[in-house]
Amino acid sequence: MSYKLKVKSLPASGRLRVKKYKKLLKKYCTQVFDLGLVTGKSGNLSMRISPDSFLITATGKSKGEITDRDLVVCKINTDSADKRASSEWRLHRAIYRARKDAKAVFHSQPPFTTIIACAKNKKIKKDIIPEAVAYLKKIEIIPYCHAGGIELAKKVGAGALRADVLLLENHGAVSFGPSIDEAVLKSVTLEFLCKLTVLSRAAGIELNSIPQKMTYDFLRQLRVKGGV
Repeated sequence: MSYKLKVKSLPASGRLRVKKYKKLLKKYCTQVFDLGLVTGKSGNLSMRISPDSFLITATGKSKGEITDRDLVVCKINTDSADKRASSEWRLHRAIYRARKDAKAVFHSQPPFTTIIACAKNKKIKKDIIPEAVAYLKKIEIIPYCHAGGIELAKKVGAGALRADVLLLENHGAVSFGPSIDEAVLKSVTLEFLCKLTVLSRAAGIELNSIPQKMTYDFLRQLRVKGGV
């Protein structure tokens, strides 16, 4: 039996909360589309709106044309969803189940990130720019599984216990965090890092790493300032 949560059945406070999250999610859908982090009808975004539910983009919709109707409420502790929800709703649910601190999830397919995801050599040096050191603590590689499948959701859920940024083999990437802003920022940073990686390899340029002692010192300073 399919599951469908009716927003109208929620109390007034719940409806206002959903309305607020929809406005924010629409804003970021437009942003990621304009940045080229998703193309066509690819990619999906979600936000946790309560301990047991999340709001996700609809299936088959361009992120540049998202309306209120294209944002669907799903439950975290059920095994079915509204048929309008993104086909990757299980992937999002798996992250929310695994990480109680996850408040937003972004599944993207930026060009340079996806090149690395499809490449035989998926090694990415994070210690070449301060932004990557700050925002990309660890990048977990998830072996290929069919998009929208249960197996992919299981592997992503397990990977989420080890990292906030996941590179999906021959597919794209997933990033999540305590806010939609941070989830998107991680994807933006990953794409820039992958772009440097792809272009430097093509040009035969070896990228210099920031000394490990300096990266530790940088992270320490950020913690003191409350930057990470």
